[in-house]
Amino acid sequence: TTEDGRIATPVFDARTARLLYIDLFGPVADSLAQKRHLVFEPDGAMLQLPVNLLITDQASVNAYLARTRKEGADPYDMRGIAWLGKAKFVSTAVSSRGFVDIRSAPPSQAKNAYLGIGENALPGAERRLSLGGDACSWPAQVWDRPISSDELKFAAGKFANGNPRLLLGEPFTDEALTSGADTRDYRIIHFATHGLVSAPAPECPARPALVTSFGGEKSDGLLTFREVFDLQLDADLVLLSACDTAGEASVSATREAGLATGGNFALDGLVRAFVAAGARTVVATYWPIPDDYDATKTLINGLMGGESGLAIGDALRTAQTGLMDRAETSHPFYWSAFGVIGDGAKSLSR
Repeated sequence: TTEDGRIATPVFDARTARLLYIDLFGPVADSLAQKRHLVFEPDGAMLQLPVNLLITDQASVNAYLARTRKEGADPYDMRGIAWLGKAKFVSTAVSSRGFVDIRSAPPSQAKNAYLGIGENALPGAERRLSLGGDACSWPAQVWDRPISSDELKFAAGKFANGNPRLLLGEPFTDEALTSGADTRDYRIIHFATHGLVSAPAPECPARPALVTSFGGEKSDGLLTFREVFDLQLDADLVLLSACDTAGEASVSATREAGLATGGNFALDGLVRAFVAAGARTVVATYWPIPDDYDATKTLINGLMGGESGLAIGDALRTAQTGLMDRAETSHPFYWSAFGVIGDGAKSLSR
């Protein structure tokens, strides 16, 4: 939420998270307790909520509530909560058939292991003058906060034997990615850039895009939903380490991409476009991830720095558990937003 122009994180509603778990998973709780991998196909409002933040045990809620009633207690310290995502790793499926297809798909045949993309260059003075000309275009400030490439460089180091490549700064343009670039040659493609999902103004349609550097005259500095949809990929994993990359696409945006249906749901945005382009599994975010306490860095390092051959979902769950167990990052805001769309049982091979 925003209070007096500043972003504020509310206290998490543990009671409701527990009740929602009972409503959704109560009938299968006994059998679910024996499993470590949950495949969940959401619908409606659940498309916008990662289920890893639901709570499996009432006793842990009672203990948390009793603790927070004490004078001086910190309600943001949620250590000890029995989160669903602590005991299981979760794969979100956009359809049952889609999950079966991904599960049966052969591994990528791409010759190189890793492509890291990000840290957009700032627009030049002439380009800045042309930005924000109407209410539904993005202002120049959107390009003024490039995400550091540190996580990309770290991940590339983990794939040193797989001919990794980094596309950073000025070469990282929308034109470079859409004009026949060699994106098909990489098994893992990792974007660390801002995602634009909510429109510039309330009256404007949402057209999901990733911020890029500017190229030639026809470049808009954005890798749009439609451009992603048209990419040719052979990737085991696309990692979207950006703000709100699982956010919704408007109906008009999906029409522009040549789709007859879709729009207005969280997983119909950039994730859907990357899956259509050839990504077997996508890791994306449900809300803007904070940089506080190195939360994002911890998650990325855990995912990319895990043991070779470890399941994607297990690697992410292990990193998230580390944040759950730290007082300052135990609130779901810090660890819950990254979700696996596809098959989390697929492994990361180097």
